[in-house]
Formats: sequence, C-alpha cells, structure tokens
Amino acid sequence: MSYNFKNIKTIPPASDLINIVLSKTQRKTPTVVHPGYAISRIRSFYMRKIKFCQDTISEKIADSL
Repeated sequence: MSYNFKNIKTIPPASDLINIVLSKTQRKTPTVVHPGYAISRIRSFYMRKIKFCQDTISEKIADSL
C-alpha cells in the first residue's frame, strides 16, 4: 500500500485557524445583544456562537484528514 502525501491538506497554524473560525462565526451568526434581553436569550445567543465555533473547528480538522 502506498500513500500519496501530496494530496494531504495541511491544517493552518493555530492563530490562523482561530482567525478563520472567528471570522466565519462573526459573519454567519447574529452579532448584537441588547441590554433589555432576558438572561436566557443572552445565554442562548452565546451558546449558538460557541456551538458554531465548535462545529467549524471540527469541520476544518476533518477536512484535512
């Protein structure tokens, strides 16, 4: 069995990966929380962002395998 190492994608360095993921998160999720929002709405706002980041990082790493 032989491997073709030229077809393996590289994972960007950590700082670049973070910048890519945060940029995509900023573009694809809501960005404004108003002072009058209920705490549950604020919590769900940030959890949505965290889950989106998690999924995006997993996707980037899986693409390189």
